[in-house]
Amino acid sequence: MRSAVTLALLLALAAAVPGCKRADRNDTAVLGGYGQAAGPAPAASALTDAQGRTLPAPPAPSQSRPQVVRLGGEQALAAWVQDAHVVASTWTPAAGWSQAQPLERIYGESSDVQLAANAQGQALALWHHRVGNIHSLRFSQLGAEGWSPPDVVRGALPRPAVAAAAPGQSAPQLWMDAQGRVVARWPSGFHANEDQMARYAPGEGWTGVVSVPVASAPSASPPSPAPSSAR
Repeated sequence: MRSAVTLALLLALAAAVPGCKRADRNDTAVLGGYGQAAGPAPAASALTDAQGRTLPAPPAPSQSRPQVVRLGGEQALAAWVQDAHVVASTWTPAAGWSQAQPLERIYGESSDVQLAANAQGQALALWHHRVGNIHSLRFSQLGAEGWSPPDVVRGALPRPAVAAAAPGQSAPQLWMDAQGRVVARWPSGFHANEDQMARYAPGEGWTGVVSVPVASAPSASPPSPAPSSAR
């Protein structure tokens, strides 16, 4: 029963929050019209600042697919996978792009990193992590003190990428509101016709993961669901 209530709240607020667009499998969405959807590397280089000036491409290898979003003020943030690890870089008008900073160096292979951010300078990175046949989602939050120590989204079972699929097809989708609350949705590793969803709130962490039919894709963003048991 609690899982059903959680799902209803997730989908209800997803449809109610204005100013946010739904991202497709390859994109990231930012709430409030402040940021831009990030996509494959060519699209990421076209991100603009608050004055509409095009930002230079982040210092990512040519084969990577950096995700780029705008932060508060004149800043921007990029993340991508390099040498099987997630790295991030911040852009300011004065300094340009910073040197890429690894978010973690644990054993395994990372992929499909996605970003969401808001105008208050908050951001969250979420990515797929694999060790052998064990798949998980890991995350790190960017706040006033910098990036939080990465951790696992408990109860999440992301779908393994299929070799023949387009790059990023199994990537999670993220939406963030002005308070830094995030809704995440990703293809489920349990069933082909299901996605999984969870909500993150600063200072509270993630709610339990719920499974939802693929056909029920939300059109917008973050709810405040009651806690539920992880699957």
